Amino acid sequence: MRYPIPAQTQTNQRRASDPDVSAWVSAHAGSGKTHVLTQRVVRLLLAGVAPSRLICLTFTKAAAANMSARVFGMLAGWTLADDETLRAKIEETGAKPPKDLNDARKLFAAAVETPGGLKIQTIHAFCERVLHLFPFEANVPAEFRAAEDLERAELLALARRETLAAAASDAILGAALARVAEETSEGGFETILNAALAQREALEDVETLIARLPTALELSSDDDEASILRAIVEDGIHWSEWRAIADTLGGGSANDKKQALKLRQAAEHAPDSACIEDYFSLFFTQKGAPLERVATNNIAKIAPDLPRKLIEEGQRLLALRDKLRVVRTLDRTVALLRLAAACLQRYEALKRARGVLDFDDLIERTRALLTREGAAAWTLYKLDRGVDHILVDEAQDTSEAQWAILEALASEFTSGAGARLQRRTFFAVGDEKQSIFSFQGASPQSFGRMRNLFRARVEAADQTFDPVPLELSFRSARNILDAVDLVFSSPEARKGLNADPQEPPPRHSALKHDIPGMVEIWEPIAGSKQPDPAEWTLPLDLPRETSPPAELAERIAAKIKSFISPSSRERVHDSQSGALRAIRPGDVMILVRRRDAFFEAMVRALKAKEVPVAGADRLEIASHIAVMDLVAASRVALAPQDDYALACVLKSPLIGLDDSDLIDLAPHRPGSLDAALRASPESRHAHAAKKISRWRTWADGARPFEFFSRLLGQDGGRRAFLARLGAEAGDAIDEFMSLALEYERGEAPSLAAFIHEVETLDLTVKRDMESADVVRVMTVHAAKGLEAKIVFLPDTCALPPASRNTLFTLPGHAGAALAWSPRKDEDASVATACREKANEDIGDEYRRLLYVALTRAEERLYVCGHYGLRTRPAGCWYDLVVAGLDEALADIEDETAPGGRIRRFGAPSVGDESAPFSHAQTMTAPDWLFAQIAHEREAAPPLRPSSALSGADGIEEPMRAAGAMTSAGVMRGLLVHQLLQSLPPIAEEQRAAAAQRYLRAQAPGMSLDACAALTQEVLNALALAEAAPLFATSSRAEVTIAARIPLSGKSPIEIAGRIDRLAEVGAEVWIADFKTGAPPEKTPPSYVAQLALYGAAVRELYADRKVRAFILWTATPRLQEIPATSMEIALAEL
Repeated sequence: MRYPIPAQTQTNQRRASDPDVSAWVSAHAGSGKTHVLTQRVVRLLLAGVAPSRLICLTFTKAAAANMSARVFGMLAGWTLADDETLRAKIEETGAKPPKDLNDARKLFAAAVETPGGLKIQTIHAFCERVLHLFPFEANVPAEFRAAEDLERAELLALARRETLAAAASDAILGAALARVAEETSEGGFETILNAALAQREALEDVETLIARLPTALELSSDDDEASILRAIVEDGIHWSEWRAIADTLGGGSANDKKQALKLRQAAEHAPDSACIEDYFSLFFTQKGAPLERVATNNIAKIAPDLPRKLIEEGQRLLALRDKLRVVRTLDRTVALLRLAAACLQRYEALKRARGVLDFDDLIERTRALLTREGAAAWTLYKLDRGVDHILVDEAQDTSEAQWAILEALASEFTSGAGARLQRRTFFAVGDEKQSIFSFQGASPQSFGRMRNLFRARVEAADQTFDPVPLELSFRSARNILDAVDLVFSSPEARKGLNADPQEPPPRHSALKHDIPGMVEIWEPIAGSKQPDPAEWTLPLDLPRETSPPAELAERIAAKIKSFISPSSRERVHDSQSGALRAIRPGDVMILVRRRDAFFEAMVRALKAKEVPVAGADRLEIASHIAVMDLVAASRVALAPQDDYALACVLKSPLIGLDDSDLIDLAPHRPGSLDAALRASPESRHAHAAKKISRWRTWADGARPFEFFSRLLGQDGGRRAFLARLGAEAGDAIDEFMSLALEYERGEAPSLAAFIHEVETLDLTVKRDMESADVVRVMTVHAAKGLEAKIVFLPDTCALPPASRNTLFTLPGHAGAALAWSPRKDEDASVATACREKANEDIGDEYRRLLYVALTRAEERLYVCGHYGLRTRPAGCWYDLVVAGLDEALADIEDETAPGGRIRRFGAPSVGDESAPFSHAQTMTAPDWLFAQIAHEREAAPPLRPSSALSGADGIEEPMRAAGAMTSAGVMRGLLVHQLLQSLPPIAEEQRAAAAQRYLRAQAPGMSLDACAALTQEVLNALALAEAAPLFATSSRAEVTIAARIPLSGKSPIEIAGRIDRLAEVGAEVWIADFKTGAPPEKTPPSYVAQLALYGAAVRELYADRKVRAFILWTATPRLQEIPATSMEIALAEL
């Protein structure tokens, strides 16, 4: 159904797409950002802007593909439209139709045929293109490629291993490693090292960074741990007084006696550093807060000045404790930075050796290229001549480094030579309320700051900058949007929603004003104490059937099942016609904040009720059950003694046995499980043993991709996985096979090495969740940009976890300054402030995440939740939603709901019971679809002319291929061929020396005279004037060729071989074979036949040229041409 767009919205859309002005569009969720961006691209093209002179940047490949499809779809529709229709379509964009409408019809061809294409791409793709254009200026390999996740993880792991190995022989690096190891566990070590490696720009000059840290931490040159420790025990209450004070405290109350015990323990170790923590415990709580009273009033009666003296000592120690923590923070930070810098250096070296850049490199190298003094001016000048308009989609997701690139690109638009007569514009569209990717460096503050910066620049150049709001939602029903406005009407819920805290509450309006819409709130399910399960074999993290997550998942699954049942009267509106229709599984989206126990319980509950479900939106490849089974199968194939891997495989879909089979086979067996399986008389066990034996045959020398292809295809593995695990397994298997193929391209194709890589690397793959009519269970982050008729929010009763970041960027300092504080209870004040700011930012993003979640719904929104034994935390999503809607909610009795009621805002759409229901159509797959393809009889091997026809020089082709050297004659022939192949590109005066070096390396036993004679023989052959075309720079050596040669009156003959030399000489093609002997009186027929076959094959490739064949005799030397008639006779006699 097509709704009329309000005039104000149309005006705003046309302002935003105006190609003559720079615009910054702040767009609410669902307000048509992509539509406006598409219109602006099209209007720029209509205004005469060449496709090559605009760049449209977005942040995912899917978004770029969607944008391209929309632009090209619109332009393609114009090519065949009649004048009236085309004029109307152009006016819809806000543009004025051109006088000649054929100009508009030609835009599609212009966009398609532009060299390099219309540049609608991700920012990473753009950066990659820029770096390929300016490799020298950017200091990157000229032919670099972008490393995929697998290769990046592999190189990082290798760099870490090399760094740890180097620490054994490097005193400074070893000390740094030891210091870092003191502060971390095994898992924590990799985490903090990766966090440090993310600061790669700062680590490039680590010593400067280290030298900057004391000032950033407000330490003087005199501050060190020893002096501070000495001040603690000597400058206030001297350590020698501690025992006497302890005795005095021992005469007081019970609390005083406890204090006395602490002080005595400190005195036992004084003045060594071991006394410090005991001494601090006298003055501070376990959480580190200063005690209000160190001694009770009873002590004042015994020693009147002591309580005051202890309070003053506590105040003195408070400052010293913080300074001690700062010094220790500096010490551990320096160690971490040195270790990370060494690891980064090795990682960069590994990337250079492979000629690759990772995704972070693409951004950082481009940013450096465009902002570095010297190279930047030249690069911008070259780019500036090709870019007049920049468009940025999802601007709220842009990181600081990416903004720096965009700022540099647009810097010439408003200054210098860039301020040309033609209009040049910058356009950005985004919504700071949807900035939820802080882990990628994005923030609402950056969005607002860059808006102000671009506005100032554009207006300073006396150009127009138009800030355009888009507030009309094309997605959600009125009640959904009203609910969103009510939720975020309070300052508490709105905190962090916008960069400017004074920004008024959001106000949304709905295009679909006549669709009712509904928000329904269920009472959250609270946990209760449960007895331990009797079944001890259950996984520890398995949600119990009566646990809150499992109970809520069961209720949601039942609700969805009722939606899609044929008897359901529940309806939603069709997106195209606007008519009410039955609810389909694809109409439902379930959004969570984390992939935790509830996530798994939800998918299980839907499957149990036979509700079509997509499964996980992200797959962790190594831990996916299908991939684990494939890895186990390869282990069984490679290591028959691996009983555990065999047990896993026997129960997997690949074999299909169960626990009873293992109980029959495993207990009391005399040998290995493999032996027990082979000895079993059971037919199903014999079938399994036969299958595993087949795997072992395949694994013998097989490449990873080949082995798993057979296992999944020929052996039926894929079909078995999909039957048991569902379509999700197909995605995991496909990605696993892609990894196998990618691994073979960069590494030795070892099956054992590949499975080791898979098991040790952390790889996650995002799945396409929009293609099938199934319920989607996904995180809010993954749902960004998606929508659904019905949305469930079940993960609403938990606050976000505190920041796990322990490497803090210190604010307010010129240049980077970092501080590593791994434990909160040891934070110095500077780290405490950073940690509090990080937690505040997490809370702000938590509320922005709620905005994104609420605005995914089109017609229905269900808010529910669960929590454990503890009280539901204040400020969680559930509380925010209820607080905003409380006065507008209607209480409705519902016996199936927790508490016997639900609360509702708005009403759902229902239909007549007789309304048609759309049943999913299923059919049984035909048997032939999964049948194994019959093996064809292998064809006879192709004829190899140089071996089958007696073998020139007495060197048969198989011997050449295998490198066999069984005699001096064979050795000499091979050396001559190799020199004739490799010397022509070398300068003539350098050939003799190069030949000598080669012969010394390849034939160390050859005498000096023999070397000299062989070298001269080759040089004489190369010097033949008539042979010069064969060794020209355009000629090729050792040309592999395979062909089917038609023979008159006979069956075609297949050949495969190598032509020693091939050259294109004007209108002719010359081929030559090298012979190291002297030319005989009569050319052997086998030589003629060999060249005849090669000539016939080459003639198939060069049908319009004359092919001439030669033998180059090196001993004489002499170039002998074989007449065409002789070759025709030789072919006829084959």
